[in-house]
Amino acid sequence: MTLKLTIEPIPMTSWGLSLSNLMPREEWDKVRREVYQKAAYTCEICRRGDAVMNAHEVWAFDDRKKIQKLVEIQCLCRRCHQVKHFGRSKAVFKSGYVEGLISHWCRINKKTRADFNKYEAEIRTLNKKRHEKDYRVFVGRRELTQ
Repeated sequence: MTLKLTIEPIPMTSWGLSLSNLMPREEWDKVRREVYQKAAYTCEICRRGDAVMNAHEVWAFDDRKKIQKLVEIQCLCRRCHQVKHFGRSKAVFKSGYVEGLISHWCRINKKTRADFNKYEAEIRTLNKKRHEKDYRVFVGRRELTQ
């Protein structure tokens, strides 16, 4: 299934390992502002430009070698960003808001609720496998640790 908006399964051992958490606030603010400016303050997924933007770290995973690498930082609207982190969103938001995120996923991907349910189940399976491993996390050549 080709999707424009995806859910990103992050291993439990990597929760909290992000540039936004590890960089001094002033440096992270500079990075995220550059990301927003480069994207002309427009969501790189849904193309919305009239919303609060978030800087989203995109990670690549080598599940065999247990390596996670930063690929890029995207400018995303809050809604697309919350779909990317759907597991967390389900844990912290009320069910009505989560339903709105699912509707957003369906609209952006031109898919049905049944398609979403199938996709989410696949992501949960992948996430369970990733939770069993301890990934080494890299930004460039630098390994991050908590």
